[in-house]
Amino acid sequence: MQDSSPKGLPGEFLLLFTFLIWLLFFLIYIGNRHNKLNRWCFISGICFSIGVLKEYLYYSLFPWVIQSYPSLLDEGTALTIYSVLTAIPYYFATPTMLIFSLYFNRFELRHPKAFPWICVLSFVPGIVFGFFYPYTQTRYFQLNDRTYYMLVTIYNFINSIVMTYMILNTLTRERHSKIRQQKRAIAFLVLVPSWYAMLSIFPVQLFGIGRMFKTWQGNLVIIMILILFYLYHVSRDGFMGARFRHETYDWDKDSQLINKSMELVQHMLKNQIAKIDWCAQNIVKEAPSEEIEEYTEIIRRSTSRVSGYISKTKSYSQELNPRPEHCDAQSFLKSCYEDLEKVHKEVVFELDCQEAQTVYCDRDLLKEVLLNLFQNAIDAMDGTGKISISCYQEKHGSYCCIEVADTGKGIEKDDLIKLFQPYYTTKRTDAHTGLGLYYCQKVLLKHDGEIRVKSENGCGTVFYLYLPQPRKRGLTRKERR
Repeated sequence: MQDSSPKGLPGEFLLLFTFLIWLLFFLIYIGNRHNKLNRWCFISGICFSIGVLKEYLYYSLFPWVIQSYPSLLDEGTALTIYSVLTAIPYYFATPTMLIFSLYFNRFELRHPKAFPWICVLSFVPGIVFGFFYPYTQTRYFQLNDRTYYMLVTIYNFINSIVMTYMILNTLTRERHSKIRQQKRAIAFLVLVPSWYAMLSIFPVQLFGIGRMFKTWQGNLVIIMILILFYLYHVSRDGFMGARFRHETYDWDKDSQLINKSMELVQHMLKNQIAKIDWCAQNIVKEAPSEEIEEYTEIIRRSTSRVSGYISKTKSYSQELNPRPEHCDAQSFLKSCYEDLEKVHKEVVFELDCQEAQTVYCDRDLLKEVLLNLFQNAIDAMDGTGKISISCYQEKHGSYCCIEVADTGKGIEKDDLIKLFQPYYTTKRTDAHTGLGLYYCQKVLLKHDGEIRVKSENGCGTVFYLYLPQPRKRGLTRKERR
């Protein structure tokens, strides 16, 4: 098992290298297992890691097995395994990266019919390579067939260039600062190690630059930096669906059990509130008087507020599973405020939306968001003023924007920073839980969108709801009806 290339990292470091790649991409995967972007990032990372693992197996583990247990493995079998493992990153790593970049670009929403075919076709060249250059002989062709290696190099570079274009194109089209910041970090995480691998493997092998055969192992340092990069972003603002949060608790006591029992506490409170309310009603019946009725009414109002607070907290903390569909924006937005228009006669609702405009959303969830914003606007205007609603397609057509503007007193600069935090409210009444805007943000994020706010003290407030919009030509017949 000799190799003419210069000696690289010791076997232990190659094994560490493999584990670090697995660690990084496993962290990305568990950050949001249901997100296809995370899944394909994980798959591509595993494909690339096979290239490191095979080096450890062939140059460190297999020689030891052959020497110690010759009946289990011989050099021919070891070379066959090495060849097959070499074929995986050579033929299938960049196609998985390409699919990742398509999801990153939201290609599946903009071209829903073409997307599945592109995913399938991206793996066809790797299968064709296996037909003309059998996977079990990859090592032989790698060392002895220059035409083969040139084809493999071109194939991988084409995939990498297309992948890079899709990612950079997404960054240039993204207009929303918070989303763009996240996508820029993801692009750095993906492009740096993949391009280092591309440039340090294929040109070096193709042009036979012997002294640089093992420079690809420098990716070990890059992976270590990227793990720190990932942990930094996860602990700071959250990254690719994951967020670390520090929570203190008494590790030597049973107080942590209280947090796990919150649902039981809510259930108990509701039962006790029902009893208190029942007792208050019966007190009035048994000993009717003006003073007693006044006190019992206070009790009943208090129990009603506590009960409402518990219900709202529970509903806003539940997991959301939006089922978006295309709907007519004009009629949908009108239906959201028509009841409020009847109740609050001093508030003028003004809608600016073209008849042909559609919005792709879960109707019920987005309606709850808009009702929250409308009610907040009414409170900010003390029941008198104008609420302007605008709906339009963004410049690049990938987002629909709904604006909700009021003529209220605006929001203080210090309050704007904390506006979407749970339980934070600027209102001082018992009726407000501080969960409304947190819930609004949660709904928009579940739609892969964003909510932003612009406000100046004394000059009103504008909320911007951004919702990604797939092209309608890929709709089902049911959606078209």
